[in-house]
Amino acid sequence: MHDKWVMVIGAGFWQIPLIKTVQRLGFKALAIDMNPRSDGAAVADRFEPVNIVDADSAIALGREVGIAGAVSDQTDLSVPTLARICEALNLPGPSIQTAFNTTNKARMRELAGQAGLKNPRYRVVRTIPEAVKALTEDHPTAPGGVGFPCVVKPTDSQASRGVQRVDEIGYFEGACVEAFRFSREEKILIEEFIEGTEVTVEGCRYAGETHLLGVSAKKHTPPPHIIAVNLDFPAQMPPEVIAEIKYTYETLVKALGIEAGSIHGELIVSNDGIYLVEMANRGGGSGTSSHVIPAISGVDLLEANVNFATGGEKPVRRTIDRAGVLRFLLFPPGLVESISGVEESRKIQGVVTCGLYINPGDNLSPPVMDTQRHGYIITAADSLDTARKIADNVEHTIKVSYRLL
Repeated sequence: MHDKWVMVIGAGFWQIPLIKTVQRLGFKALAIDMNPRSDGAAVADRFEPVNIVDADSAIALGREVGIAGAVSDQTDLSVPTLARICEALNLPGPSIQTAFNTTNKARMRELAGQAGLKNPRYRVVRTIPEAVKALTEDHPTAPGGVGFPCVVKPTDSQASRGVQRVDEIGYFEGACVEAFRFSREEKILIEEFIEGTEVTVEGCRYAGETHLLGVSAKKHTPPPHIIAVNLDFPAQMPPEVIAEIKYTYETLVKALGIEAGSIHGELIVSNDGIYLVEMANRGGGSGTSSHVIPAISGVDLLEANVNFATGGEKPVRRTIDRAGVLRFLLFPPGLVESISGVEESRKIQGVVTCGLYINPGDNLSPPVMDTQRHGYIITAADSLDTARKIADNVEHTIKVSYRLL
């Protein structure tokens, strides 16, 4: 290891693989996070309790240390800070404009429309009365109003925070209040709910080439809260639909101004075409970029990220083509008394990784956002059917004993 430092923006559990990649490539990892007890704090070579949205403090720290690069992964909150750091310290990274384009959902809608892609009817509003008017009031982005069912979401949040499907007026105002609570810019989106299958698109852009490395079909919990519970790679869809997904993905990469880095997007495949949910200039969360994509494509997205950030950008090449499952575990409400089978599950052939976010003594409640899920399973195999069966095996092996309250 040499004396060059790389700043890792965020030190939560899913940032640990990025911290370790920085170290494996010979750099010292300087991790920042507002939580001094973050899982990655003890893994990094140096940790500082800096809020990842506090760009000024991060820039000052980076200048003081003399960092050779800055990286982040799996979280939208860090992307604007990363862009500010890279601009201030003249380091490779996303532009401030690209960071805004790929973290603000209203801006994504605007750019998708300009690129000729499908958008649901939508309105951006600042107040509850404006939100109520958006349901019926005619507008260029919502002819005849948004109507019901609709989705209410903050313009600038992540991990399904403040996102709800609403089917009737009696629940609408409460959903708007919740969405405003998670919006730093105090704006929310009211948009038409599109029936269809949600897919994720996972890829990257390096050395001037855009790659689509994985397309998954996604399943969610029932409304009102829309929380992902399973992703199957690859999505089982006709070749012509996959081709349209690829075209939409590549068009969005250009429209949003993504020049380099990991890419994670969510689209709705409906009977009348493909609609954008969102697209980010970072890797997919919950181990998608760090574990799923390497296991099914052979591409090490984290290594590519660090190489680019430190001035050593390299082309990437897919070397394998496998299937995979990312499944989330949800347990009934109650007090956790004991847990078993996690270590045993990790030894099952085809398990990439698995684990729980809960511990004995925790009081479980139904999750209302992605960060409140109880555990995860990632598997990989030569066929999707086999990858699913391996995930089923893990679900049966992990035992959580709890007392209903």
